[in-house]
Amino acid sequence: MELIDFDQRFSDYLNQWMEKNRANYKTPEEMEEQAPDVYLRFLNTPADWLNGKTPGEAFDDQQDAGELCKLLIRYITEEIPVPDPLLDRLLELGDEKAALELVTDATAPCEARMLMIDLLRQMESTAPMVDYIRWQVERNEEEEILDNALESLRLMGDKVVKPAKLAFNAAQAEGKEALLDVLCDYPGDEDVFHFALEQFKKTKDKRALYAGYLAKLEDDHALEALLEAAESEDVSYIDFIEIRSAIERLGSEAPIRDFSDDPTYKAVKRLQVK
Repeated sequence: MELIDFDQRFSDYLNQWMEKNRANYKTPEEMEEQAPDVYLRFLNTPADWLNGKTPGEAFDDQQDAGELCKLLIRYITEEIPVPDPLLDRLLELGDEKAALELVTDATAPCEARMLMIDLLRQMESTAPMVDYIRWQVERNEEEEILDNALESLRLMGDKVVKPAKLAFNAAQAEGKEALLDVLCDYPGDEDVFHFALEQFKKTKDKRALYAGYLAKLEDDHALEALLEAAESEDVSYIDFIEIRSAIERLGSEAPIRDFSDDPTYKAVKRLQVK
């Protein structure tokens, strides 16, 4: 199947539209605001380069999601932008198995796997849950894939808690930290809380991150450590903001601090003045 550059075709369509409609708009910015509507017209206008089909229908005859996944990889490999209608058709077919096969194919282009993670998320699929959790523990995938998978885990709801907790217990610190991003939405687990608290105490370059987790975990036993950090001489303005937020969320009051000599504080104040 010939790979068609839909982006270029739309660019040509848009340029033609601009030439025809230039007199109807006072500024180029006004014309640019119409681009989304023009794109919808492009998708629904029969095109001779598609033998009379509309761009939005370009892949509607395709019934095999696996073949469409192969086509997607070809687009990426040949450095042609992946067409939106191709992704829309994959979503319509809703073939979780084909999408999961591509997501878990370590030899596939990162971009293809990322798109399939997004697609499975749109399907509200829990099929990749075990793989996504395993990735967080093993840490062998690229960071952007790990982060995207983590976002999907968070959106899977409480069904992810039990398997994530089992993996959390078996993980090293980096894996625990990743899974904490999911588990902190479900407070009450002592192991999770104690890990977050200990990391807050000993990982000073991540104080803001762990302060946010402690706030979500809603255990006021964290207040002593939070207040101590809020009062410390080495706390930065940015960290203090997150620590103060956590303290207040847990029902206490943070100390009043003067950060007038902190470079970040000065920068923020300059922006506020502007």
